[in-house]
Amino acid sequence: MNWLDEICKANDAFLNRIDPELLPVQRTPWPCAVITCMDPRINLSCMGIPTFDMNGGSNSHTRIIRTIGGLHDIRSLVIGIHLAGFKEVAVLMHTDCGCSLAVDKVETIISNMKSGLTDIQFEAVKTEIGEPFEKNLLTWLGAFEDPYQAVEDEIYRMRASAFIPKSVILHGLVYDLASGSIDVIVNGYDEI
Repeated sequence: MNWLDEICKANDAFLNRIDPELLPVQRTPWPCAVITCMDPRINLSCMGIPTFDMNGGSNSHTRIIRTIGGLHDIRSLVIGIHLAGFKEVAVLMHTDCGCSLAVDKVETIISNMKSGLTDIQFEAVKTEIGEPFEKNLLTWLGAFEDPYQAVEDEIYRMRASAFIPKSVILHGLVYDLASGSIDVIVNGYDEI
């Protein structure tokens, strides 16, 4: 069975299990959002965000933005702040992140690009990234060695963005995968 077949089979089981009346279809304004990594090991229950229940319902209104490394996507924040009304954003990075692994494995990334892309595509990537290619690629990827420093740097970059009003409270957190604990690196209330 291929993955698409697995998705369709899972959806059939989901439809047989859930109560459509409990599905969260109403858009509920909520002032809080979390930007976190796409890594599935991050359990958002660690910060009080419940998962969907077995019937399809949810008690959470917190917006979740998942990106590589928990790096902000300005388009999501523009919509979130200026349309959905975000007033507070927590950036949740984590230990053992792929963005940290990329620093040590950049040669592997480049090798896989060379073998997976056509020569024309790879040359286009090199042109877009520029020289020195390896160093610029790591910067373009947002790769970092230390998530604790990276979340502080990310809050600084967000605070410097012309798109984000100074009134939006920004927190920087790091989730430890091994223990489940959260360390507060940037307390946005301290900036008020």
